[in-house]
Amino acid sequence: MESKLSDLRTSSFPKKRKMKVELPQTCTSDEEPYTDPSASVDCCETVLVDGKEHVYFPVSKWDYEDLKNLNIFFEERPEPFEEFMLEVKENFMWKCDCPDFNEDVRTFSQMLKETVAFSYDLQTVCQLSKHMYKNKKAIEQKIIDEIECDVQKAKEGEKDLNLNDLLNRKWMPAVKRFAEETLKLIKMSLYPLEEGDLLSVKIEREKERKRAIGQERKENSPDVPQDCFGSFLKHFSSVFGQMFFLEPDSVTRKTFYFMDKLVDSTPDSCYLIHREPVPGVIDAPESILSVSQVKQTIKMNDGTSLSLEEQLGSRVLGQIGAGLFAETNFSLIKPNSLGIIYSETKIIFVYLKLQNDHYVDVLLKTPLTTEGRISYTQPFDMLNAEDRLKISDFFYFLGCLQNKNK
Repeated sequence: MESKLSDLRTSSFPKKRKMKVELPQTCTSDEEPYTDPSASVDCCETVLVDGKEHVYFPVSKWDYEDLKNLNIFFEERPEPFEEFMLEVKENFMWKCDCPDFNEDVRTFSQMLKETVAFSYDLQTVCQLSKHMYKNKKAIEQKIIDEIECDVQKAKEGEKDLNLNDLLNRKWMPAVKRFAEETLKLIKMSLYPLEEGDLLSVKIEREKERKRAIGQERKENSPDVPQDCFGSFLKHFSSVFGQMFFLEPDSVTRKTFYFMDKLVDSTPDSCYLIHREPVPGVIDAPESILSVSQVKQTIKMNDGTSLSLEEQLGSRVLGQIGAGLFAETNFSLIKPNSLGIIYSETKIIFVYLKLQNDHYVDVLLKTPLTTEGRISYTQPFDMLNAEDRLKISDFFYFLGCLQNKNK
């Protein structure tokens, strides 16, 4: 069994050959309804593996129903964050035989509380973009003053740090960078035409086109167009993680077989642990957590009881769940895996729990007698000081964990 797992873990993704069925142009659009690949091959293509044809079914085409065929299910309601965090931390400490970094976590969480206190709501700031230029400049100047004041507080707090320590040396530059990128995001929201390369104009034209053919979306508020800020928000989430010493790594494609289909998954970002190099052994880093960036705007608040499926939809859940499953054989806490969903400036933690044999049974097409469960948290906002403080202990724990071998 060990040799089979080793072969599966190190197998490379096969080269694609020419598709037998041309994909219609609408198949790749986010606006199109999901098509069950078992009913049609339009969402799949044929690839060659060792001279044999296989149906290629990428995670990007998955639906929640496909995930259920893996015997993996999302919990109905979000789990209280404290309970979620304790369970995951205990799993990491048990698997890695590491401390919980209490002293470091307390130090940096307290400094974060005392210094990085600015709070903004991205949707509110976006609404301000319709104000007169003079008013926007006054709003912008007020925000600049607030953030610069917090950076100055952080500089004062840095005097108490031991700058011979690796993490202490990292903290202040990361805080400063997060402040700078927050200002950039605020400015992009206040002046979308100047900072968005006129993308907002293109988006408005596309909306007009959809109105003409009766496909206008119902919008209750002037949300930030995801297409306009998508790449920057991905960068922004990475900068946010660096404030907690989490350094993103290069992403790699993971593959597995399910129901005679070849499945591949590539996270948007990931955080890894690299073991000490050993002569003659290829580096096989292990994943601490993987990141999924979604376009849907998460509007769930602390007081709501909506499930994640009600918030994000069946297709997004299928993609996220399949991505977590693809990471299990590479996870530091395998067969479990930890992930984060980013939507604009919102964060949701997700955690897949599996039995040891579940992953192997799927690959060997053995009837599944176990099931996986995915728990998740309420959303937290990177721009909200209270939310940052709530998740700081957990983030600093993960950051310390990633840095422990450096």
